[in-house]
Amino acid sequence: MVSKYDYRKRELGDNYYGAKPKKKNKLARSFGLLVFFAFLAALFIYVFPEVEITIVPKTEKITNDFEVIIDGSLEENDLEHNKLSAVAVTAEDGLEKIFPTTGEKNVGEKAVGAVVIYNQTGLVQPLTTNNSLSSDEGQIFYLQNNIEVPKAEVSAEGTIVYGMITAKVIAKEGGEAGNISPGRLTIIDLLFNKQSKIYGEAKEKFSGGSDKTINVVSEDDLKNAEKVLSDKLHPKLKEQLLSKLGDGQEVTDKMIKYQNMKIEKTVELEEEVNEFTVKLYGRAETIAWDEDKIREILNTKLAGYQKDGKQVVASSQDVFKVEVKEFDLDKMTAKLAVRAENQISMPVEADKIRDELKGLSETEARRSLLSKGNIKDVRFKFNYSITNKIPQNGNRIMIKVGL
Repeated sequence: MVSKYDYRKRELGDNYYGAKPKKKNKLARSFGLLVFFAFLAALFIYVFPEVEITIVPKTEKITNDFEVIIDGSLEENDLEHNKLSAVAVTAEDGLEKIFPTTGEKNVGEKAVGAVVIYNQTGLVQPLTTNNSLSSDEGQIFYLQNNIEVPKAEVSAEGTIVYGMITAKVIAKEGGEAGNISPGRLTIIDLLFNKQSKIYGEAKEKFSGGSDKTINVVSEDDLKNAEKVLSDKLHPKLKEQLLSKLGDGQEVTDKMIKYQNMKIEKTVELEEEVNEFTVKLYGRAETIAWDEDKIREILNTKLAGYQKDGKQVVASSQDVFKVEVKEFDLDKMTAKLAVRAENQISMPVEADKIRDELKGLSETEARRSLLSKGNIKDVRFKFNYSITNKIPQNGNRIMIKVGL
């Protein structure tokens, strides 16, 4: 047990015990704390709370379809009549590439043989070295000399004797395929009704044809080279066109005219090579206009919808399309079809809504707002509030219109 005897006083000769400390009034202290917390709660209920209400109004789609005339002869834009001036834009460039040859040619020896040519008509038939004789397999042969096939005659016994002559022929192309077996050959240069009456016949198999294949430049090789270069050059020309456009200027792919101006190649058709080089020179032309001016025309049209509290809002559903209906590069004119789809919001009366929501809970406020025909969604953000209740003080209610 701790003594409350004061030894310092004893030294003075007094018997002294210190006075007992005063006890604090617990009831008064509890009452003070209660008042403090009540005051603090009142501040967070009636003074500090504020709410930010974001209202997403319902929207309706509006569509505008109109035409715009592009005319290079105009010195100034005429937005009132949907007419815009245009400027010509051109680009020229070339592209070079090495290509492998894919063509093949048989340069082996050409087959030769003898053909008996018959004539069943009553007229002499002249034939030259330019006339073509075809076998049943499609092999082509030429006469080695000009000839005349005698006409058919009637013998003393009254029978018809065909006119005939033996001629030497040579294959059009080298190769063993020309060594044909005996058979009929059609003279394909004659009129069709004569081909059955004047024809050739090989009595013995042709000989002398041999195979020797080499790589040559075919017609397909040259056509393919030009196409490949065109496909690569056109995007390059387009890129140069776009680089020449000014601020706001626009072109469309349908209004770019490409032209292959000149093609240079290092070989000739059927030349024996393994690869060849081709260079293509091209040109791209178009007319450009200011797309911002088209949007100005659209904005003028949209302004007519913004009344009675309605507002045009930017939306991911908006559409702005420009299509070419007519285009004449020589006249530097074009007709564009413009289609615009925008969203317009229903009007929201912020002051009226603020008065209606005072003192409501978040649930009551949400139900009230969504029951209106012009509101799609609502979001609440409470600050310094412990009840999520709309303040009675209208100055603490902030209303925003959003998407």
